[in-house]
Amino acid sequence: MKKLGTAVAAAAVVGAAVTGCSSSDPGGSGSADGVVKAAIITSGPVNDVGWNQGMVEGAEKLEAEGLIDLTVVQQDSGATSEQIAQIVTDLAEDGNQLIVGHSFNYGEPIKGIIADYPDVLFAYPGGFGDITANLADYSQPFYQGSFLTGILAGDLTETGILAGTAGFEIPVCKAQIEAFADGARLTYKGPGEIQLRPSYIGGWSDAAAQTIEAVNALVDQGADQFSTCGVDAATIEGAKQRGVGVAGYTMDQTPLAPQNVVSSVVWNLDEVLRAMIADVEAGNVDPAKYYEVDITEGGLEVVINPAFADKISPEAMALFEEYRERIMAGEFEVEYKGGD
Repeated sequence: MKKLGTAVAAAAVVGAAVTGCSSSDPGGSGSADGVVKAAIITSGPVNDVGWNQGMVEGAEKLEAEGLIDLTVVQQDSGATSEQIAQIVTDLAEDGNQLIVGHSFNYGEPIKGIIADYPDVLFAYPGGFGDITANLADYSQPFYQGSFLTGILAGDLTETGILAGTAGFEIPVCKAQIEAFADGARLTYKGPGEIQLRPSYIGGWSDAAAQTIEAVNALVDQGADQFSTCGVDAATIEGAKQRGVGVAGYTMDQTPLAPQNVVSSVVWNLDEVLRAMIADVEAGNVDPAKYYEVDITEGGLEVVINPAFADKISPEAMALFEEYRERIMAGEFEVEYKGGD
């Protein structure tokens, strides 16, 4: 696997340092021995125990299976459109057949590149089916898992006030937060009804201070259980500081706050990438697809922090298992409340 650390380093993709094995040919002209050359551009550290690490680990699984020759370019959410466009261009020139810009913000700069590389499959997580020629989109069905985490939160909340934090009020995040409250309504025993208080921060990983400020304000209003979308590290830190519960996002985030992370929605991105690789191998890159690998197809799962095993009531745990089985079997569909 090749790892490139910054936008400046990414401008020299071919000369990057190599960590692990590489099966690409020296000229960088495509796959060798049936192995697809694939590149991931992150939007933060590759060890964030969240959004970026989950994508990299998913890709590494496919590399371990011998399906891809992987390059990872680590960026942060402050990368400019011009920097992203240059990185994508360099990766395409280096012969990568699949290039995934793992940020909602990367879609527009990638769109300016795709016409020059019609045989390359590009992808980004718009999360709403934004397909342009050979630029794919991939869904983030977090709301399905968030409903299940909400079942646990509804049992644990003492105030009936649930909160959700997100970078922006985009459909993916709104649907996740709303589903969290819907799940909680199944197990909350009162008094009153579940109240949901979302907070949209106006930034992603570059908005940690604002996120913690929002968490503090929500806890002051009585919120004691949180869902978080895209601002997870800061939200979990805020929950830890204030002693409230929180559901992890994209990975098992229990290690970040073992006494506060109740459960986590785990995004199995190896399954999403596997579908893309199959299309690259088959030459199906234009028109690209909207890759929807949901919970029924192994795209998501929910894990529970063992520290909460004795804190969740048997009734709530039974309901959690019941709905998980029904969702997996296609017998129950979580309502999507992300808007159009």
